[in-house]
Amino acid sequence: MLAIKLISVYTNMNIVSKIISVVALTMGVVACSTDVAPTMGGAESVEVGFAMPMDATRTSIADDGMTTRWAAGDRLAVWAKDSGGRYVVENSVFTLRNFSDSYDMAYFSGNVPAMPEGDYTYLLSYPTPKKVVSTLATYTVSDKQSGEYDGVYDIMIAEPVTDGSLTEGNNVVLNTTMRHKMHALKITIPEGRNIFGSRFTRLEITFPVKVVGDITFDLSDFSEEPIYSNMSNIITVENDKGFDAGDDIWVFVIPGTVDGNVSYKVESATQRSVVNTYPLQRTLAAGHVTPIRMATPELYRYTSFVLSEGVNNLGEDFNSFQVYDKDNTLLASFARNAENRYEFGFEGNVDFTPWHNTDLRLVLDSDHAIVETRVRIGTIDHSHTNVLTPFVVPYLLEEDFSGLNTSWSDRMTSAQVAPAKTPTTRDLSSMGIKAGWTGSHTGGEAANAMAIYTRVDEVIAATRTYGRLDSPQLTGLKSGASAKLKVSFNYSGGRSGDEAYSIIGVFGRTTTTGQIGARAAVEGSPTWENITDYVNLPTIPLTGSYANIDQTVEYTITGVTSSCRLSWVVMGDGKTSGITNGNQWMFIDNIKVQIEK
Repeated sequence: MLAIKLISVYTNMNIVSKIISVVALTMGVVACSTDVAPTMGGAESVEVGFAMPMDATRTSIADDGMTTRWAAGDRLAVWAKDSGGRYVVENSVFTLRNFSDSYDMAYFSGNVPAMPEGDYTYLLSYPTPKKVVSTLATYTVSDKQSGEYDGVYDIMIAEPVTDGSLTEGNNVVLNTTMRHKMHALKITIPEGRNIFGSRFTRLEITFPVKVVGDITFDLSDFSEEPIYSNMSNIITVENDKGFDAGDDIWVFVIPGTVDGNVSYKVESATQRSVVNTYPLQRTLAAGHVTPIRMATPELYRYTSFVLSEGVNNLGEDFNSFQVYDKDNTLLASFARNAENRYEFGFEGNVDFTPWHNTDLRLVLDSDHAIVETRVRIGTIDHSHTNVLTPFVVPYLLEEDFSGLNTSWSDRMTSAQVAPAKTPTTRDLSSMGIKAGWTGSHTGGEAANAMAIYTRVDEVIAATRTYGRLDSPQLTGLKSGASAKLKVSFNYSGGRSGDEAYSIIGVFGRTTTTGQIGARAAVEGSPTWENITDYVNLPTIPLTGSYANIDQTVEYTITGVTSSCRLSWVVMGDGKTSGITNGNQWMFIDNIKVQIEK
């Protein structure tokens, strides 16, 4: 495999066309194209072709695991220099088009500028180069390979040969030798020697010298040493189909001498091995294959957990977070990363039984807030990577009242609106929702929503009484932080008594933590006790119910601190021609509070 004799035979286009129409391309491996646009010929270019014997060499591996042959899609780069030293053909592509009926010949064709009669020096290389400067052709042997035989890394350079022009009707025979310039490692996993225990998809090999990278050849001087750049000593083989005992793994490297320790490890999607190291002293010659029988390393007893961010409801990105177990033990701390992958783990045979189907608590730190969320662990696979459900960054405050464990109604009577009566605040945490919610003249339906009641009483003291609901303090905000918040919620309304009365609603913020219910006089503008920066709600339709809370509104409030609470207030409004009484109320649900960037 060191040197392959290659005879190029010109065939006219009638022959090529006939072969194209009869013979199908049946070879299995297709060589990769390069990322440099080659010269394809100008307006006066002509299509010419030549043949190469199938037993010469090439880019698909035969059944014997050693012999290479031409494969469908193979492309050669061709240069031609006239006797005056001018290149009339530069980096022109010749592509494998067909095989002969007996598959002993491979036919290539390409477009080149019209070549006057005369002698030319021809240069050929495979594959087409990644980069070309004059006759300097650069190729890449990647540090990431598939493990399958890939001709794109089997770089070949032809010895320059002189012959006549490539033109129609001129039968030119190019006698040259194409030299394999890289070295191949054929790594075989013997039967019974996959001690990793399962099929693996990744093999990482670390050499004591740099073995892959960019290689530049001067095609005009076959004896010139290549130039190496962007080199690495680590090769990663990744293949979704994976490898097991009995499989071969092909790895291409640059020629040279290896004298030192070679380390390698394998991984699957959820497991990894320990690292095996062995000494290697060997010359990796160009054009040769080194067979290697590789026993895999054993399984690394390492159980890890992978966290990732899913939906972000907070409104701003977290900067870091900490992870705690069910016993409030700190397990890991992470800074935000672009990969959105946060992994921590444990070596050895750890007993994770107490962790099964428990939650991890995550404390997330952003510019303005510190919030918490939880992630269910589920059943743990020991010595595997356990990828957990992406965590949700929570709202600064969210309440849908689904936690209410009872139904109640604090509708008012005439006695409750008398001047001597002062409405009282009720701690609603006993109703099953989060601690800190308080209300005056409220109601609720278990596992559903809440209502805020008001009453207009024209009979006793001509008084209007309003109801009020206050959220917990926004302690998710950092101390000293001042934030701009976006608040949304659903609402609708209802009433009983005199239908001529409407309802007024406002939304704002407060720092009040004690008495929050109050009365407002019939005459004059109402004053909302200890509520600042409030806005009037849109008209509240009084045709709603706990089953029909269909209005949505969204507000932005600024300068909010951790001492603030959100407040909703409703009050009856309007007069009738007579002296009557009536109750009104507003239903409220699905409160969501976010930080606005």
